[in-house]
Amino acid sequence: MKHLFAILLVGACLVTQAADKPVVRTGKVTLVDPATGLATLQLRPVGAPASSEVDATPIVVRFSPGDVKVGYAGREIALHLMTTAEGPRRADTIFPNEPESLRRIAEISDSLHRETLDKGRLVTRMPADLMPNMALWDQDGRLVMKKDFLGAPLALNFIFTSCRSARMCPASTACMKQLGDLLAKQPAATKVRLLTITFDPETDSPGLLRTYADGYGIDHGRHRFLTGDPVQIKDLMRHYGIQTLRDDGTIVHNAALLLISAEGRILQRREGASFDPEDVAKALVQATANK
Repeated sequence: MKHLFAILLVGACLVTQAADKPVVRTGKVTLVDPATGLATLQLRPVGAPASSEVDATPIVVRFSPGDVKVGYAGREIALHLMTTAEGPRRADTIFPNEPESLRRIAEISDSLHRETLDKGRLVTRMPADLMPNMALWDQDGRLVMKKDFLGAPLALNFIFTSCRSARMCPASTACMKQLGDLLAKQPAATKVRLLTITFDPETDSPGLLRTYADGYGIDHGRHRFLTGDPVQIKDLMRHYGIQTLRDDGTIVHNAALLLISAEGRILQRREGASFDPEDVAKALVQATANK
């Protein structure tokens, strides 16, 4: 259950202006106006459980462009409510908050964490090992799990959206974009999927991932960006051999690309942020033929 509370409170906001006062709230989105970015919410009292009733009096807040595209109308959310000196209040670090989805995430997070502790130093998965289970939110605010990516080969990597090293996350995402473009030209690769997981889920909400992906011209149908429970993501990083260290306001990390079979078995691990998109595309097409 500890993971359930972590999900509800995900997203520690860095306050850069004295006028901003972030408050963690939950509630239901009744309307989102794509033209203005304004959303109408019915919120619960601070600290109230998700099962409690929302306030009958709605409020209007401003959504980011990415959060507008996620499509939260009619959905339960958790957010940071930012009170500013001028204009409508701003919603930040928005995550889906449907109780049943949170329950499923908590179950998988707990199971994965127990497995991580049991394996100890031998936790890192190598070629021929199966990919670990997961339950995370994608850039459209949909809950996706391991089973959703079985049936076709997959390329997987880790990034965080505020990475300042041009040779790390930006280079990795640019390579993934090129890889997606190459796969789009090959009929045999129609079902091949690309998957990017953030290792900064406290900041990288579905809406922020959507904005980040849009900035690279990503094909959202093929390439999913995932975020969610910080404990689950930390365990996934250990299983995939990704190490991070927070230093001087950023995250220092290694990088790798993992190629995974249609059955969910790791085929290759390629160290480094950058890779040859043509070579990887060939490997994924070959994996499609061999499935």
